[in-house]
Amino acid sequence: MRRARFPWVAAQARAIVALAELARIPALAPAVEHLIAEPRAGDADVAGVPTTLVRPARRGPWPALVFVNGVTARGRHHPEVQRLARALARAGYVTAVPDLPGLSSGELTQRLVRAAVAVTAETAARTDVLGGRAGLFGVSLGASVALLAAEDPELRDSVSVVGGLAPYANLANVLRLATTGTYADRGRLLEYRASETLTLVAARSIVAGLPEQPDRGRVSKLLPAITDEVHDPLHDLETLRPGEFTRPARTVVELLVNRDPDRFDELYAALPTHMREEIERLSPLTGAARLRAPVELASAPRDGYFPLEESRALLRVLPAARLTVTSALAHAQPRLSLRALADFARLDLFAARILKAAAVSPGSG
Repeated sequence: MRRARFPWVAAQARAIVALAELARIPALAPAVEHLIAEPRAGDADVAGVPTTLVRPARRGPWPALVFVNGVTARGRHHPEVQRLARALARAGYVTAVPDLPGLSSGELTQRLVRAAVAVTAETAARTDVLGGRAGLFGVSLGASVALLAAEDPELRDSVSVVGGLAPYANLANVLRLATTGTYADRGRLLEYRASETLTLVAARSIVAGLPEQPDRGRVSKLLPAITDEVHDPLHDLETLRPGEFTRPARTVVELLVNRDPDRFDELYAALPTHMREEIERLSPLTGAARLRAPVELASAPRDGYFPLEESRALLRVLPAARLTVTSALAHAQPRLSLRALADFARLDLFAARILKAAAVSPGSG
């Protein structure tokens, strides 16, 4: 099945359906649920990854979206994640939500990104998916994972669009922010207060990059598990004596317990070469110029995790990208306010552009 075109009005209608259910808009959400049949949801194994697969009630084939959630201990079973998947399916998209390895525990690794690539490729190849392509949509850390996956040459012709809410661009910048409360913006160091969950995720990710030896386990055990509320997540690391570790672990601990912005560059440079190379590979900014699919990013003017400048840095490099800045977002959550209807309208247009791009078959123009 091939469509000559996908009208903007259809994309706008689908965006309204999705946002109505996701944001629980009074009166509109119940109307959508009454008029459009409940999607079919179930568990599936997609490329070896446990996945929630939600399909529209009507007959396919459908356009497809792979949703990469942010860091949450409940992973794909988080109620907000499930509601988003159902909202997208109700809008007419087969939606895959994988439990990527390490994501629920806040550990960003190449293994996680490779799994996202494999899930997207297998989803795009499904017989009930329109056009042999799938869009990627992620929130927070998941938005950056979506970008990293789409940059992979294996997906060059299989990704229809990449959408993301509040991604990071440069993982080294995230480490600086998480440890010193500052970030680098084109040669300037600016103060920025971010969530302590970000600090924990940054720590767990860099510790996961240590070689498999007792040191990694010793350091990892001192980091709390991912929870909805995190307080002073690096407190126990400060009790360690760096001299008790081998050099790789010592450099990681010294970087994580440092709070002095002027020492960050020196401590970062002391990390083993392979770890700095891995941090660069896990930075969407590194391979952004390779990405062929259109990219839609959105962020609040003042995000609680990643500064708006991270999205702007991506915009300067991505070949085909657009950034929506709207106060209708509370990090990754849409919010409706009568005082900010214009901001919600911008979020609606952002969603419509993603849904339109995801539903257009190759060569349809």
